[in-house]
Amino acid sequence: EFSTLLLLLLGTNTIARFLLSEYKLVKRKAEAMSKAIHADRGNINHRGNHNKTDVKRDEEGQLGVFTAYEMFEYRIDYYFSTSKWAKVALLLGFTFVLIAVGAGLLAVSLEDHSISNAVWIAWTYVADPGTHADAPAGFFIRLISFSITVGGMLIFALMIGIISEYIGDKVDELKKGKSRIIESDHTVILGWNDKSLAIIQQIALANESEGGGTIVVLADEDKDELESKLASAIQSIENPLQLLGTEVIFRSGNPLMECELRRVSANTARSVVALSLDDLDPDEADSNMVRQVMALKAFDEFGGNDCHVVVEVNDVDNQELFALVAPDFAEVVVTHDIIGRLMLQCARCPGLACVLEEMMGFEGSEFYFEEWPELVCKSFYEITCRFDDAVPIGIKTSTGEVFINPENDHIIKEGDKILVLAEDNDSYEVNDGSYKIHRINKVPEIFETEQKVEKIMFCGWRRDMADMIAQLDEYVQEGSELWLFNSVPAPKRAELLKDKGNKEELITNNLTICNVVGNPIIRRDLNRMHAVDDSGKPNGREITLDQFDSILILADAVAMENGANMMSCDSRSLSSLLIIQDIQKKLYDKRKSKDPNAPPPCAPISEILDTRTKSLLKVANCHGYIMSNQIISSVMAQVSEDKDINIVLREILTADGSETYIRKVTRFVDLDEDRVLSFWDIALRARQRREVAVGYKPAELEFKDATHLIINPAEKFVPRKWSPNDMIITFALD
Repeated sequence: EFSTLLLLLLGTNTIARFLLSEYKLVKRKAEAMSKAIHADRGNINHRGNHNKTDVKRDEEGQLGVFTAYEMFEYRIDYYFSTSKWAKVALLLGFTFVLIAVGAGLLAVSLEDHSISNAVWIAWTYVADPGTHADAPAGFFIRLISFSITVGGMLIFALMIGIISEYIGDKVDELKKGKSRIIESDHTVILGWNDKSLAIIQQIALANESEGGGTIVVLADEDKDELESKLASAIQSIENPLQLLGTEVIFRSGNPLMECELRRVSANTARSVVALSLDDLDPDEADSNMVRQVMALKAFDEFGGNDCHVVVEVNDVDNQELFALVAPDFAEVVVTHDIIGRLMLQCARCPGLACVLEEMMGFEGSEFYFEEWPELVCKSFYEITCRFDDAVPIGIKTSTGEVFINPENDHIIKEGDKILVLAEDNDSYEVNDGSYKIHRINKVPEIFETEQKVEKIMFCGWRRDMADMIAQLDEYVQEGSELWLFNSVPAPKRAELLKDKGNKEELITNNLTICNVVGNPIIRRDLNRMHAVDDSGKPNGREITLDQFDSILILADAVAMENGANMMSCDSRSLSSLLIIQDIQKKLYDKRKSKDPNAPPPCAPISEILDTRTKSLLKVANCHGYIMSNQIISSVMAQVSEDKDINIVLREILTADGSETYIRKVTRFVDLDEDRVLSFWDIALRARQRREVAVGYKPAELEFKDATHLIINPAEKFVPRKWSPNDMIITFALD
């Protein structure tokens, strides 16, 4: 009895204190509002503007007066919105009052007048509605029992509602991706753009040899929408995305917030890939990436671990910002600059697009660093034939310096790592070194040919057009011509080339720029192109498509600014490609009828954004194309796996250092003397010219059909018969 009374008193005291505090609060609010009303009335009387409308409002009691119900409603709403336990507290309080009042009435009505017994009986009526059927005879007792039972039913209904609402909220929260990720050694992708799916595919390919991995995507988009995009890519008939055992987890949130970075366990990740937003201006997007890097650097738990950050940057001019805010912290990949250089290289070297696509992705052979103690004290020339399933292309010293295509007498020291092209990091080993490398004939003498003047056309417009022109100016001979064919008015181009004042005026030393205004998907504009001056007036110069040495069809930035997506841009590029090829064919047939020895026109190179467009290129009979987003995604995926790869790719994809070349086999072999040689024999001869042979293309195969040979061919020691039109893929300084 004592314990029961004590519990009832404690509960009653708690409720009474709460109600008393609420009463005092209501009283203070009433007094404060009353003072405000009187002050307002005094001001009105003082001004003499107390009109009939004001008097009426005072009489009706609508100015600052509240009812008890309004205050009750306000306080309930306050507690429900500020405390997640308010509903539970209300339910417990109502249950306590029902049991206490019911027990008191039962104690009076029952014969034994026991408080503890009455409390227990009241609880059974609340917990189990069926027990009130056994209530003692008597109208008053049964009425009390019935009332307690009805109250108990309401309490359990409220409890079920609260529990259901709580579970529903938790499920919705989980669907929105609000829970924390508990992972380590995973890859975190911050942001979402048109390269995200391709990056996921490449990382999944990299994880395949390890049985899969985990990719966590944190983006400021709806989680269900992101999961739907991934599911659509997986179920796509054309180039479906294959996860290969890798798990992809999405979380919705702002990647710039430290709490969100902690939620995806960025501090325990293997690498972080920060993607630029598509819907922002390039400079604004780069500024956002600077803040992203600063947010990661300021994340205390992120510092000190082995995780590295890969950042996508749009404008090469903004690359220095990252060196200022976070030197040696983030690996920067300038997407537009890389694609611009690739377009130029591939336009001037047919077949190079297939080589780079094979080299960049994880489907074939990719770059790996590994230390081999058995090769210490060997020269780079001596290790040319030491890997049956890989091609050595460089050295990373123990101090962190990377040398691609080093000198032949470069000695490998202890702690140095060998950079190779291999199918996987565990797919190659050092052989026994039994292959003879000292009896190699000298390479044939090369007679330098004078570089000819070129005519090149850019079909479409890119925001980094000035950078592409400056790069092209370094490659071509003086007197070469660049024809810019797009829909941008000629007077506006000068302003765009200066990037609205952010760049200096473009000055070319070797190129003469000719402007043509027209629509790249309208045949009559492409049949015969007429040049205009800076004011838009014709200057008398004209040209046809069969006169160009190279034609680049660019993903048109003007169309993107007008709302075109990746597929729409690719559709425009394909239309331009078909029209250009058809016009070239008709002009060539006409010229060939007069001159049977007339050279065929150049093959256009088209920039393709969406990987799903690749299957349509066969229909369009397109042999030259650049899967720009695919290559950029592959580059970022490779750098995310090993940050040192960024140094390698930066050298290979730029004009500085060693570049990728497609050479004729006769550059290394005099076929009149040596026709049957192994690939290693060719590689050793290439070293005499300080070139690294990484693969070859037989004359009878197209590049797209020789993907298993153009990079890291098998059976390098097996002799084969070479023909004059066989091509060797090399890394060379020039």
